Formats: sequence, C-alpha cells, structure tokens
Amino acid sequence: MRIGFPGRIFGRPRLKTHDGRRPPQQPHLSVSLLYLRDILEYLHQQDIRLYRMSPYLVPPTSAPEGQIAECQAVLAFVGELAGRYRIRLTMHALAYTTLSTPDEQLAERGRRELICWSRLMDAMGLPADAVIVLHVGGVYEDKDASKARFLRRLEALPEVARRRLALENDDASYSFADVHQLAARAGLPVVLDYLHFLNHNPEDLPLTEAVHLALASWPAGVRPKMHFSSPRTELKGAALAGAWPPHWTEHADFVNPFEFIRFCESCLAVGEADMMLEARARDLAVLRLKADLQRFAPALARNVE
Repeated sequence: MRIGFPGRIFGRPRLKTHDGRRPPQQPHLSVSLLYLRDILEYLHQQDIRLYRMSPYLVPPTSAPEGQIAECQAVLAFVGELAGRYRIRLTMHALAYTTLSTPDEQLAERGRRELICWSRLMDAMGLPADAVIVLHVGGVYEDKDASKARFLRRLEALPEVARRRLALENDDASYSFADVHQLAARAGLPVVLDYLHFLNHNPEDLPLTEAVHLALASWPAGVRPKMHFSSPRTELKGAALAGAWPPHWTEHADFVNPFEFIRFCESCLAVGEADMMLEARARDLAVLRLKADLQRFAPALARNVE
C-alpha cells in the first residue's frame, strides 16, 4: 500500500507545485516541470510513493498542447524520474471541470482539459495507474438528465482521455452507488472516497460492499486507489466567541490513525489499494500517519511502501 497526498508541500514550503505566474508573465510548463522534479526528489527523500500533481501544471493558455510539444524531453525525464523512484503520480480534475453541465461551453472546456492532462501524462510515459479522478458534477435540477449528459460526453471523449479517467463519489449529489453505476456503463474504475461515503450514502450501502465493488471496478494489473480523510472536529477561530463548529464534510489537518487502521483491517486486505490522504497538512499528515502505524499497527506498517 502506498500512502500519498495532493498538492502543496508543507514539509518544505519553498517547493512550488506549478508555475503560478499570471498569463501576462507567460507562465510555462517547463517551469512547472522543474518544480515537479524538485517535489519528486523531496518525496523520494521522505519515502512517499504516491502524489497527486497539480492540474495547473500546464498553464491556462489558448494552446496548452503547444507547450506539451515543446517540453517532450523534460516531460520524459520527469516521468522517468517518477518511475525510478517508484512514485505513482495521479491528478484530480478541477471543481469546474464538469461533463454533466447544461452549459455547452463549460462542458467543452472540461473536455479540452481532460484531453490536455491525459496527453501530458502520456508524454511523461506514465503507466496506466496514473489516473485522472473526475466527479460527475452538479445535478442542475434534473439528476437523470445530468447523468445522461455526463455519459454522452464521456463516451464522446477520445480514447487518449477516457483510458486515464476514474470516477469518484461526492458528499452531496452523486453517491457511491450512483457513481458505480455510471462507471460500469462507461467501463471506468471507481475511486471510493471514504469521507464522502460517510456523508452521502442514501442507499445505505455497507462500507465493506462499497469497497469490494470499488476494487473490482479496476482493470487487472492496475492497483486501485482510494481517498481517505478524517472529518475536522476542532473549532475554527482563535476565541470561542469567534469560533464555529465543523461541517463533517471538512477534512481534518491530520488523519485519525485508529480510524484508518480500523478501515484497513475491516475492509481492505493489505496491498489491495493505494490511499490518497486528503488531509489539510498534506505531506506532514502522511508522515505522521506512517509513524502512527509503526506504533499502533506495526503489521500494517510493514506493508506500507
């Protein structure tokens, strides 16, 4: 089992995830790839073997694929480095990347983004486990119509994009059962999000059954991936008068190790899936959880890469 995290590096704050300059300053993929190279070196030093790349690696330009063509050699180098360090790289579509919207322009934007990210991964030479995780999107007052639009646009995507996609359940609109049904029709794997499942499971599906269905949705030879986080329990605000209680959909800074151990022992055989921690402390949460596993579940810790 590999345990990883998305985005920002808290253990070394100077590391950037992408070229964040505004378009007038001509941001470029080549700069983002140098940042990614440095992140891979840090991950290797920390023995972290799973990482979610920024979807902003390719700057938002009118012709992003031109930058991919210009950076073929660097892309290949960074992809080879990830392979040498045994780091699984993935990506998560942006919140506005949606194929279920009734807005044709927004849907076309999402289509272009999915194709661009897929071609980026191909240019890096990443294996089939380098997936792009996608939510179904909004309900837009008619869930059935939104599902139909989503499937129609999904099926119209070119193969270069479709073969990188995995669908994820959300915490309010599309349950695991919804997403599993759509993924089965589209021939795509499912990323089970543990906290989203706890928040939105109107079908009252047992967690063990959801895990089994999620694992079975992945093709042979590709290790499944799941998302895990603990809900935030602490108050926000420095003083009680200015504080407010958490929403249970919010991610905690770190992961409750006992909750994670219980989930793994009850639902997941060792080595069946990689776990992306969606904790606010990012890499620090991964390092803390791995240390906690050494103390509280050494048998499980021995099987964590």
